[in-house]
Amino acid sequence: MRSLLSGVTPADVRTDPFPHIVLSDVLDADTHRALTAGFPEFAQIGWANPRRKPGSNCRYQLSAWQIMNHPSLSRPWKDFVRRHSSPEWFAEVVALFRDHWPDDLKRALGGDLLGHEMGLALRDDFARARILMDARAEINTPVTGPPSSSRGAHLDTPNRLFTCLYYLRRPEDDTPGGDLELFRWKNGMVVSLDGFEVPADAVERVAVIPYSANRMVIFPQGLHALHGVGIRQTTPHTRQYVFISAEIAEPWLAAPTA
Repeated sequence: MRSLLSGVTPADVRTDPFPHIVLSDVLDADTHRALTAGFPEFAQIGWANPRRKPGSNCRYQLSAWQIMNHPSLSRPWKDFVRRHSSPEWFAEVVALFRDHWPDDLKRALGGDLLGHEMGLALRDDFARARILMDARAEINTPVTGPPSSSRGAHLDTPNRLFTCLYYLRRPEDDTPGGDLELFRWKNGMVVSLDGFEVPADAVERVAVIPYSANRMVIFPQGLHALHGVGIRQTTPHTRQYVFISAEIAEPWLAAPTA
């Protein structure tokens, strides 16, 4: 299985409004087609309550460990999540953003992101591993109510090291919206990091990355890594993607003190 980062170098990093990489046509057409065709059905990914009709524009997920052990999911999917939740792939990410990891994160890990015991979310825990990886299939359900955003401007959980999104939009999905939006703090002022979203009046939108098939976005966690999902219009289509991340036990990200 080819890495999403194959051929990518630190020269590909964009720094506005925060360090990130956007790439199109990331995987070869056959692999992308196989992953799209084999994307877990709602009966597989919506395991939280499979007998209940899902709400409008709600998120569900299926972690790498569940995918690897699912009897009905395809070999390409098992190979993909195994590759992208491995210590080797984590090392690729670390090297790619070598000049952009926050000092607070490096201090939390003793000065170096590498050389730690690695594990897999759900299979392992932080008593066994310093860093847990995941590469999970995620969806936002069809928008059956008013147009909505699944999540506005926010920072990811303060124990996360990086976020990678790989989009598997289906060819028939013609829904406007659902793009990734990048924000910056207004006047550079970092407000409280508590809550599901940051106040809308504290940020300004800087860039929009369209939700397009075979596109990847990846960025380190940090105080300025503000992002959100644009409003999706009413649609029968499911928004589907892979979410890849790594986490440590403690919340290393904190708002600056005066």
